[in-house]
Amino acid sequence: MGNNGAPGRPREFALDDAARDAMQVFWDCGYEGASLPDLIEGTGLSRGSLYKAFGDKKGLLLAALDRYMAEGLQVTAEQLSQPGSARAAIRTALLRHAVQSSGSTGRRGCLIVAMATEQAAHDPDIAERARGMFERLQQLYAAAIVRGQASGELPARDAQALARFLVCQIQGMRVLGKTGVAKAEMVALVDNALRVLD
Repeated sequence: MGNNGAPGRPREFALDDAARDAMQVFWDCGYEGASLPDLIEGTGLSRGSLYKAFGDKKGLLLAALDRYMAEGLQVTAEQLSQPGSARAAIRTALLRHAVQSSGSTGRRGCLIVAMATEQAAHDPDIAERARGMFERLQQLYAAAIVRGQASGELPARDAQALARFLVCQIQGMRVLGKTGVAKAEMVALVDNALRVLD
């Protein structure tokens, strides 16, 4: 017995689904290219429901970006906090980005990078979300590096600077992947990037 949402589903669940569906539309079309009919069709919401729930197209984009970031950061956090070797955990997390940056998936690119390059220069809300995502990624990698340093596995160097380098590497791979780079090339980039931890 849901209230304000689909029958039997809480409204928050329906809105979360709508944000996830809108994420796909924005990913496929970009912000400017995503029309209201595209978003209505993609989310299954009526025009009135979309505006009531999200305010406007930008509100829907921000909700979609929040969903995208939450999902990606959760996976990264889980990979980087695996017990055992910190270096192996970092490599696993970087390899996930290498896979996402190759083949047809790589051509699609990263939604945050796409929206940042399209909108961040003139939209402070988009810029803030992109910056927040990159800062959170940096903190996750820095924590893994500190863990490796504490165990003696990694050298005692500036963990934040190393983590920032790895985040730049990730975003560079995501952009490079738009050009159709092969998975083997991306894996080689990961192995080269990991040398900064030697």
